Amino acid sequence: MKDTRRGAETLELASESLLAINKCGLQGKFKIWCLQFMLIPKLLWPLLVYDICSFTLEAIEAKINKYTRKWLGVPPGLSDVAMYCRKAKLKLPMKSILEEYKCGKARLLTMLEESDDPVIKTVQPSLKTGRKWKVTEALDEAKECLKMKEVIGQTQTDRRGLGSTTAKWWSKTEGKEKRDMIIDEIRNKEDSTRVQKAVQQPQQGQWTNWDTAIQRSLTWNDIWHMAPLKISFLIRSVYDLLPSNTNLVRWGKKDDPTCPLCQGRQTTEHVLSSCKVALSQGRYTWRHNRVLQELASVISTAKGEIHPSSTSSTVFTTEGGVKKWHGGLIPINTHRKGLLDGCDDWVVSADLPEWERHPGVIKKTALRPDIVIHSASTQQIIMVELTVPYESRMEEAHAFKEGKYLDLTKELKKDGYEAK
Repeated sequence: MKDTRRGAETLELASESLLAINKCGLQGKFKIWCLQFMLIPKLLWPLLVYDICSFTLEAIEAKINKYTRKWLGVPPGLSDVAMYCRKAKLKLPMKSILEEYKCGKARLLTMLEESDDPVIKTVQPSLKTGRKWKVTEALDEAKECLKMKEVIGQTQTDRRGLGSTTAKWWSKTEGKEKRDMIIDEIRNKEDSTRVQKAVQQPQQGQWTNWDTAIQRSLTWNDIWHMAPLKISFLIRSVYDLLPSNTNLVRWGKKDDPTCPLCQGRQTTEHVLSSCKVALSQGRYTWRHNRVLQELASVISTAKGEIHPSSTSSTVFTTEGGVKKWHGGLIPINTHRKGLLDGCDDWVVSADLPEWERHPGVIKKTALRPDIVIHSASTQQIIMVELTVPYESRMEEAHAFKEGKYLDLTKELKKDGYEAK
């Protein structure tokens, strides 16, 4: 009865605090910051001290999610995966109170089990977390997973090579380091559950098929400098919740899903990158040129910072005649070289009105790469082509662009140029 009363009091405190933050008059992003850094730490203390079941936490998180969606300016149907999943293509800097509760209970039980106090050793520690989630079962599962990882050995994912990361083994850790490994494993379990939930969502889980898209991780600093409407658009576009005609039909707000320009089916992908009429009218040109302007500026700046004469400042000679880089050993004759190393007369031209025109060897062809980096002394040409496709078509767009400039590259090589 006491635990039930504590849970009801905590739920009431959460409701009153959320209502107070909602009426404070700040912008939505500042309300979310108050929620994450003021309210959640305040609620976690009684949740971890008293035996409050996880069912109460789910009710509290449901209320928090309701207000969070409102302050973000997104529809109520946005999944909690979008807000808390660390493996999503758009990672938001928000913490789940339910996940923090589970990690806190697991840390507390581990500290009690490993305590050196003779009184605590004689008593079997027990924490009540309800029937839906048991902290003892979560701890046992995390320990078994860590032991299994040690049996499997160190593996690498993505583009990282062998030896680029340092593995921690369960049998070789103790104390706080072992507790941290357990907590990390519980967090990974929660995140894997969110990814499984996203895979089962045909609309909001489309990002699970964007294999080649790089994850964008927003920090609080990023959010401070973004307009509220931009944050809302960013989240809704990733999870396909923009008011396209197809979505409006799905939501019962409209009867016709066709595009008013081309009479095709108007989806988020169609509006952002696939409408042929919008393409012919130049509606995508502004976005393309804005990205191209940033890319050309970065390349031009990097070109000016290159020192082609020597790399002695980055060479560290050690005993045995080897160079020591970031944790690895490389033979002394090995050099790490960039595309712009070797000469200092690079000229950057871009297919933009305010930039220099492409060199004559490119002008005589019918093709116009977005960026050309040209060196007259070494007869080197680097062509950069930009495309801004929808995330599900990145591989297709990349293959198309490579094929488009394959013949031009061969012609330049025949004329004596080193073309890339």
